[in-house]
Amino acid sequence: MAPGRRGHRPQRTCVQCRAKGDKDGFLRVAGRSGKGWEPDPGAERAGRGFYLCRSTGCIGEFARSIRTQKGSRRYRMGASAASLADALEELGERS
Repeated sequence: MAPGRRGHRPQRTCVQCRAKGDKDGFLRVAGRSGKGWEPDPGAERAGRGFYLCRSTGCIGEFARSIRTQKGSRRYRMGASAASLADALEELGERS
């Protein structure tokens, strides 16, 4: 890489508001369909993942949407949707 050039920074998109930005600015949710999903703030867990803005608005709206039958089906969360929604709301309250 040439001197003075900034290195590549991974870009991600929030599944709630569709905002794009550096990976560091997002909260990762990791897991697998049928096996469960969990917030992964350190982005260390194996498995598929998706990203949410770290704002309490996006986290709260996503948690509310996956509590509905349509929302949990959209993201293929099944029975784990309610536990993920609880964990996300807890994270949002701490922020």
